[in-house]
Amino acid sequence: MPVVRIAIAGAGSVSRHYLSDLQDCPHAQVVAICDVVPERARERAEQYGVTQVFDSVDDMLSGCDFDMLVNLTSMQQHYPINRKALQAGRHVLCEKPFATTLDEGRSLIDAARARGVNLWATPTVVTSPAFRCMAQLLDQKAVGDVYVARAWYGHGGPGWGPWFYQKGGGCLFDLGVYNITTLTGLLGPARSVTALMGTAVPERFVEGQHVKVEADDNTIVLMDHGNSVFSCVMTGFVYGPYHEERTIELVGTKGSINMLGWDWHPKGVEIWDAGSDGWKVVCEDQQGYNWNQGASYLARCLASGERPWMSIEHAFHVLEVMLAAQKSAETRQCVQVHSLFPAPWREEA
Repeated sequence: MPVVRIAIAGAGSVSRHYLSDLQDCPHAQVVAICDVVPERARERAEQYGVTQVFDSVDDMLSGCDFDMLVNLTSMQQHYPINRKALQAGRHVLCEKPFATTLDEGRSLIDAARARGVNLWATPTVVTSPAFRCMAQLLDQKAVGDVYVARAWYGHGGPGWGPWFYQKGGGCLFDLGVYNITTLTGLLGPARSVTALMGTAVPERFVEGQHVKVEADDNTIVLMDHGNSVFSCVMTGFVYGPYHEERTIELVGTKGSINMLGWDWHPKGVEIWDAGSDGWKVVCEDQQGYNWNQGASYLARCLASGERPWMSIEHAFHVLEVMLAAQKSAETRQCVQVHSLFPAPWREEA
């Protein structure tokens, strides 16, 4: 089976998680890494045995043979780097979001199709055993018809990377994206969005400097999935410690399904068992799934010909939902969403 050669753009803290995971992947070989801070790239290369180090994406694209770029740079740099890699004929996996406007997103999708390569974006939540289990339970109508769902994910805000708080960043793009991906995956595409967004903490102290906050740090998104199916996502950089046992709840006409743990690090699925009139925990074995496995998962798919459950159409839909949420919060109006996406977890059921 062929080995997929991978180059990584961005040697920050997230790269440690990806590199550690890729070390154990028989389908992938990391051949290069680059960063705008050369010392950081060299340090990562030494830690993980990466042989080629570059100071820029341009130099890496022209000076190294590889199959897939993994883009781990700041949100604001995702689009230009993705575009360069796609135009150079490389597959791309990008950390969320893969673009920050719909025009950028369409441009990248067109570039990938023109060059005959693939474009993917995290989160990878639809590939987890817990997501698969919940999707199967919904298809089986194990709790009747589900019309209501809610999810939440937040913390006190990143202590690194001022760009998290600048225009193009924010809690919705960084954290809420997980729950929106999960809920649209389970309940179907959103037809319209209503949202509240705000900046509760106007200034942050990050990496030794005071940062004026330009992006949202407290957001609630309501999605209408059609046929009177509604869901709510709560996310923010203003969350202190809170209970993490159930972070996603699907309420049906005959019971409920809960995800235990986070959708990016699930611990199982809880379902109301009408027969015994109590809760039952299933799918506790997550088979090693974690949020940082997108590159190894896609390397396996590329090497074996397996169809990935992740799709750029789903990532584009999630981007449209988040941008619609921003517009809704600004205008105080409901905003329509038009994009659709394939759901291989339903096709393979």
